[in-house]
Amino acid sequence: MLVAIVIGAACALFNVRLSIVDGESMAPSIRAGDSVVTIGPPTDQLRIGSILLVRDGERRLLHRLRAMSGEQLWMQGDASLSGDSRPVQRSDVLGQLALVIPTSHLFRAIRTAASFTASLPVSVSLKSSGGVVAEQGARSISGADAQGRLLPGGYALWSITLSACGVSGSRCAATYALRIDPVGFAALLPPTGSVGDASQALARALRIATRCQGLTGGVWTQTSDRFTAEWSGSDQASGLLTEQSAAAARSGLRCEVKVTLLGVPAATGGSLTLPLLWGPT
Repeated sequence: MLVAIVIGAACALFNVRLSIVDGESMAPSIRAGDSVVTIGPPTDQLRIGSILLVRDGERRLLHRLRAMSGEQLWMQGDASLSGDSRPVQRSDVLGQLALVIPTSHLFRAIRTAASFTASLPVSVSLKSSGGVVAEQGARSISGADAQGRLLPGGYALWSITLSACGVSGSRCAATYALRIDPVGFAALLPPTGSVGDASQALARALRIATRCQGLTGGVWTQTSDRFTAEWSGSDQASGLLTEQSAAAARSGLRCEVKVTLLGVPAATGGSLTLPLLWGPT
């Protein structure tokens, strides 16, 4: 009993927290299912590159500190090619990473076994607006079971052709964007404070990477790397997959949208059609 009291007092004194990671934004160093110990908050000793546990609205994020500007901290997950869509404040820091306990191996084994009893189809719907053309091409899948069901860590990749203002005499907007349709995607998410059903859980468990090139060929350019768990209806940048100039849109684009399934409660089943929208900004 005395040992427990001493340990409890030490944890309270140094603000020690034990948390379970439920996403893959810090992969491969920290995986979904790993246990992490944080100590802090060390707000007067912040260093670029440190991994911090921060409060972001109603969520808690474990991301790496990418940049600081006064009281604002810009964070980034190791698995993302771009930083988080908005900064947090110094006062939002809950602690700094002290220890990673690799419990994710057991976590993934349980989820993979459970996923064989589930159906997890993920598809894409593509709409266009404002005199543009969007065509959905072939799909390829990697990381599915014998029944073709996508497993955690597996992905589906769609080829999409985009163009705009190609008709003679038509007016061009300054820029065009392919994005997650905010109205359609918001309808897939559970109300704040609720768990939601399997499809709603699946909607928050996707990583979407996009790259594009001109129709005539050339270098592929990575245009986005998004996590649907970070989507915000009030922040349109969180759903932006690619933004292109009028000249690029007129010439035509070939894009690939890769949707990777992250940690999802697979045994509950569920299905999802990801709504995408191409049009003027």
